[in-house]
Amino acid sequence: MQIIKLLTDDKYYRWFLFGLVIAGGASFLVAFLLVWAGPLRAIWPDPAYYPGRDFQPPYDTAVALSKGQDPASLFFVYFPLTIFYYLPLGLLSFYQAFAVMTFFNLLWAFVLAIVAVKILQYYRVNLPSGVVWLFFLAYIFFCPATAELNSANVNTIVACFIALFYYFLFVRQKNMLAALCLVVATLFKIFPAFLILLTIIDRRYKFVLLFVATLALCTVASVLLLGVPANLNWLEYPIKFQGSLAVTWGGGATITGILYKSLQFFGLMEAGPNTIFSITWSGVRVVLVILIMCYLFPILGKKDDNPDYNRWMILSFSLFSVLMISLPNHAWVYYATCLALPFILCIFCLKLNLLDRILIALSLAFFSFNTHIANLAGFMGGAFGNLIHMLHPGAIGNLLFLAFILIYMIRLKRGGTANETLYRNSRL
Repeated sequence: MQIIKLLTDDKYYRWFLFGLVIAGGASFLVAFLLVWAGPLRAIWPDPAYYPGRDFQPPYDTAVALSKGQDPASLFFVYFPLTIFYYLPLGLLSFYQAFAVMTFFNLLWAFVLAIVAVKILQYYRVNLPSGVVWLFFLAYIFFCPATAELNSANVNTIVACFIALFYYFLFVRQKNMLAALCLVVATLFKIFPAFLILLTIIDRRYKFVLLFVATLALCTVASVLLLGVPANLNWLEYPIKFQGSLAVTWGGGATITGILYKSLQFFGLMEAGPNTIFSITWSGVRVVLVILIMCYLFPILGKKDDNPDYNRWMILSFSLFSVLMISLPNHAWVYYATCLALPFILCIFCLKLNLLDRILIALSLAFFSFNTHIANLAGFMGGAFGNLIHMLHPGAIGNLLFLAFILIYMIRLKRGGTANETLYRNSRL
């Protein structure tokens, strides 16, 4: 009875999800600290496990640039113009800079929580005071975000500016600010540009032009400040990274990773580059996205005549968000930080039935305990190890959330929730 209540009562269900997320992130952080500090180093000797490991490359580049080294000889992990975000940190020691970067990442996480609350208020979801702190805690202990914050990556910045993009475009109707926010997210990680497709099917052509123009200006500024060679050298990195197949564990949290590893495991494809697979799968992905756009184009285009427009927009934003991190060849599991706002919107704005709640809970569970499952599979080996090698827990989380979105869309298209207002039961 208690399990049924957890899945049917909004108050208990939301607290259950909150506890699930906190448990996953807190246990990951404790295990990481035990490995890094030494007690568990014997069973997990990987030297890459240290705080700020993803911050090391841009930090080293900032140090070299601050000493006057030629930009053309440096390695840029992100779009070269973003190095000016790191440049002042090049004057500090590594862990001093890491501490400053962590502070700013936490600040971006808090901004994300504030923006999420403002969006929910726009949808007339009444929330108690202090909920912004609960969203903040849920985010920083969401295991992909915990791992990202621990390594001082940039995914929290990306998630924050994607949320700001949604707020300024769909809530405030501010095209210029929305374009600027999506450009910032795109400069740090290329995949947020995929969201431009959502604005096209929503017929926001002015935004599209502003986005393209702003991105072009940033490119020109990057070339003028750092030179053509530095920008061309950076361009080779994402092309090589995404051009290869997802054979690495952390980069296998994608649908591509599942297909590639499964075909490899069953002997249907040899390891290494495979041109036929790459071309075929690229074509399938393009056709899939085109079909989705054709399906949604007439639905989102009728804002005034569609009483379910807000619901369709939430689902469409969620759909394109999960596709942008699950369709590339490579995607690390902490890219799932960009699903923070979609999860919040779906949980608080949509009327969920039992199947919806189960799919969301399972998706969050696989994201929250992805490293736990992966490490357990590595220790156990055997059939379980092979299964998890093919089906990365992060990829399963993506697929479960994708299944929820598609099922809800089908139900909504059939009129299962027609003429209802957005769900406003906000009891925590």
